[in-house]
Amino acid sequence: MIYWIWLQSAVGYGYKYIKPLLERYKTAEKVYHAPFNDLEFSGLFSKSALSKLKNKDLDAARKVLNECIKRKISIVTIGDEKYPPLLNEIPNPPIVLYTKGNLELLDCRPGVCIVGPREVSDFGKKAAFSLGARLAAGGIIIVSGGAKGSDTAAHKGALAVGGNTVCVLAVGIEDDYLQLNKELRAEIAKAGLLVSEFQPGSVVRKGTFSIRNRLMSGLTLGTVVIEADEKSGALITANYAAEQNRDVFVIPGNPTLPHYKGSNLLLQDGAKALLDAKDIFFEYLADYPHKIYLEKAYKEKIKFEAEPEANKKQPAAAPAEKEKEEFIKKNITSPLSNSAKMVYNQLDKQVFFADEIVVPELSASQFLAAITELEIFGYIQALPGGRYTLK
Repeated sequence: MIYWIWLQSAVGYGYKYIKPLLERYKTAEKVYHAPFNDLEFSGLFSKSALSKLKNKDLDAARKVLNECIKRKISIVTIGDEKYPPLLNEIPNPPIVLYTKGNLELLDCRPGVCIVGPREVSDFGKKAAFSLGARLAAGGIIIVSGGAKGSDTAAHKGALAVGGNTVCVLAVGIEDDYLQLNKELRAEIAKAGLLVSEFQPGSVVRKGTFSIRNRLMSGLTLGTVVIEADEKSGALITANYAAEQNRDVFVIPGNPTLPHYKGSNLLLQDGAKALLDAKDIFFEYLADYPHKIYLEKAYKEKIKFEAEPEANKKQPAAAPAEKEKEEFIKKNITSPLSNSAKMVYNQLDKQVFFADEIVVPELSASQFLAAITELEIFGYIQALPGGRYTLK
């Protein structure tokens, strides 16, 4: 472990030649003992890295290890059996991971990354919370970056239903960055998992978020973009996901609103439109039938708890505000099942979330089937963010 920490310190974070390095040297210890001429002519190291590799003093690495022991931070190296299998698939997997919490969650299968802006709209915040809660209730691990706004809502949604969530940090674990979310990180360390490629004591620098983002997408099967303008960091994560051959899901938004311009462009580039959590469940259910529980997911009643931050500027009112003003309900003329009729009779507003409808007589799977039936026969229509509207 000492040698891996030493190697990480020498080559830096996000090192892109780790796979050819392992093919050539197998372990960090063999790199440590390799003749300098061999390292120099391998073509795997920059001049800066070669200079650091000359230094065989392991005291700095021991200091990092001791600091981790002191703070109860677990270390997982690329040669470790606990190393995330999905990260082995990306082009530049991290050499060392520092973690705190439930190590079993490092294997994020099935896991989904949820990202969006820090200054997220109220609808986006509710969508991130509801989606995080619904997916986590059904057995999917929620991964995000611990930032305010979308990230916070997604983590809190998962925690609200007792689900699993992983927070990937752009700083060292227990760094003082973003004091606003200190309690959230502590809760995740207790009930989920904190992960960082950065050694304890590392601070935010230029490029650290981009380095972090590739891990968020790499740890998961797919990335969800809640909303994003044309310069949003969420687009970086989505691009990494595409490069890593992961799925990219996007909640479609009003094209006239600036905070949907970037995410809508992803749809033009081939991202999958996300209209309901079931779009994700059905994407992975066949591969993970023993880990995804649809009935449990839709049995859970989601109560939105993420409050908007004070003094946050809100974008222009979304169309949903106008949709709520009218209420048009058809008479039932199609041969609907009793379950579908029971659900339809409970609808009392134009735009709604499925989890707002309470029909105690139906199981979660019966309720989901009824919603689908109402869609098929044209009584309701799915909207972005898990909402539905009467037709």
